[in-house]
Amino acid sequence: MRGFFRRGLVAAGFGLFAALGLAPGAQAHGGVKLEQDECVLQLGPSTMHFIAYQRTGEEEEFCQDIAKTGPTVIALTAVSPDLRDMAIGARIVRDTGAPVSKDNLDALTVAFHEPKVYRNGIMTFEHDFRDAGRYIAIVTVRDDLGNEWVSQFPFGVGLYTFWGMIEYILYGVAFLALVGVMTLALRAKADKAAETANAPA
Repeated sequence: MRGFFRRGLVAAGFGLFAALGLAPGAQAHGGVKLEQDECVLQLGPSTMHFIAYQRTGEEEEFCQDIAKTGPTVIALTAVSPDLRDMAIGARIVRDTGAPVSKDNLDALTVAFHEPKVYRNGIMTFEHDFRDAGRYIAIVTVRDDLGNEWVSQFPFGVGLYTFWGMIEYILYGVAFLALVGVMTLALRAKADKAAETANAPA
């Protein structure tokens, strides 16, 4: 019984480790990296946080693929002090798989915010994603001397992704493993109590 219990405990630990360590949020995506549930964009030598959230139903936050279509608030926060006095702009374009160029930029653009200086280096805007699909966020920062840095990364909206499916499977495995360990522990405790009660005085 003890060996079986230990195997169950190991299975639960492995399931929890897999669910927490291999979830989609832990994967690098589109040239940005994940840091404390926020995507970090590299703009030259400086960095900026990107995060999106939706108010419909239970409020959810995303830094990579956005789960559902609909109104979405996007927040860009300058991490590096030298970015906080610079103008920040953002453009969202449809990702057709073809390179984005000056010739098709306007036709692909679904949202555009001209660079301007924001208090404390935090830019927020809301966009209603009506269509599920692939998009590209293009973030621009510009200093008062006219120097400009651009970062872009692709993301999905309302798409059922492979990693999303894997995440649910891993959490399910972890939950079942945890329930199994608890069941074994209770059974072992009950068996021990029964042995104690039946032991000769």
